[in-house]
Amino acid sequence: MNEQEQRILRLRQAAQRAARLDRPIAARFVTGEERALAVHEARAAGVAASFDGGWPDAERVQVCFHPEDVSPEFTAMWVEARWNARFSTVEHRDLLGSLMGLGMDRELFGDLIAEEGRALVYTLPEMALRLPMEWTQAGRATLKVAVPDTPPVIDPPRGTLLRDTVASPRLDSLLASGMRISRSRAAELIRQGSVMVDHRAEERVDRLLVPGQLISVRGFGRIRLTEVGQPTRRDRLPVTLEIFSKA
Repeated sequence: MNEQEQRILRLRQAAQRAARLDRPIAARFVTGEERALAVHEARAAGVAASFDGGWPDAERVQVCFHPEDVSPEFTAMWVEARWNARFSTVEHRDLLGSLMGLGMDRELFGDLIAEEGRALVYTLPEMALRLPMEWTQAGRATLKVAVPDTPPVIDPPRGTLLRDTVASPRLDSLLASGMRISRSRAAELIRQGSVMVDHRAEERVDRLLVPGQLISVRGFGRIRLTEVGQPTRRDRLPVTLEIFSKA
């Protein structure tokens, strides 16, 4: 059984347990692409699937399977790591590498947010107990790790604004504009299943988007449609896109 099959099996077992016990069952973390798998397993088991990543723009989210008439119950917790930024520069890859070096399965924690002098990671309770004792080093920096008393306030990341004109707010047009590729290449990526809209796989090249919707592209990053203006004299639409390139 490969890793993907193991993930599906864990989701299926959690969904079936929620149905059998008639209560919420919080499972592990999934990527945006895997949310559809969780929803599929929930429907098969006759329950609902809800998601929480600790903050609105989370890419990796914890799954909770629960009866339709019962609210989800999430168990994940924030853990904060601090270091002396005057003497050490710690990048996202250093932090992620040090976590993986502890033998942590990537499904056990969600987003890792790196800031100057500190990092935040949303993780399952069992890992929140381990990390203050075991996560002591990242790169050359010594870490001080603790569970904060209150949930942190996280400022959403800012992307690069791109202004362009498109024939229509179709997915293929916006993707081509945001990635600076041809519409035919954009359509190919969509049909290959490499594109999601609001964390759900989308294979319709002609899907119309509205401001606020998020396009995720495997291997590239994310594109948010922030604004659609009035048609120009040439009957094209001015759009503003926010580009979040993959780190």
